[in-house]
Amino acid sequence: MIVSCTSCGAKYQYDEARFGSDNRKRLRCTKCGTIFEVERPGQGEAGSDTHVGKRRNADEITRELEVRKAQADVELANLPELAPLPPNRRYSLAVILGASAGQIYPITKPRILLGRGAENDLQLPDSEVSRRHAVLDIRGDEAVLVDLGSSNGSFVNGVRVQTATIASHQEFSLGTTTLMFIVTEAQEP
Repeated sequence: MIVSCTSCGAKYQYDEARFGSDNRKRLRCTKCGTIFEVERPGQGEAGSDTHVGKRRNADEITRELEVRKAQADVELANLPELAPLPPNRRYSLAVILGASAGQIYPITKPRILLGRGAENDLQLPDSEVSRRHAVLDIRGDEAVLVDLGSSNGSFVNGVRVQTATIASHQEFSLGTTTLMFIVTEAQEP
């Protein structure tokens, strides 16, 4: 089916199977960022292949975003203090797919924020990544990925997760960006 953004009119192909058991889904326009709702075919106008989302006013969207940010702030504040990174290991994130594919980012502290916003430790240029999308806690040879209430979710092995343990050389996705967590032994000088 084809869905249309209520603000800019951009049209998108949307797989009806993604409705699951729901009759409505919220989508975010990748062109203008507007959040809108679409209905399962047969719930709205009869015989229409194009479904226009329900328009939400800016105040509703702003309130929802403020609530999500507050929830993420509480979640961040409740995370435990972490030990410093061991000097005999090097940690990094490699971008496997996405706008920054091929980039390798060294990790120099035990907790890093990932997202689209400039305030993050690792800023990802991906419109499908939330401003503050997730946090990665380094714990020895593995890391714990915690989603911060992102709109499009965090995925490990193709499954949406709220919290997941990531092993060295394991991939995870935020938006349309796929990253690999890498742990290596530091070479002696």
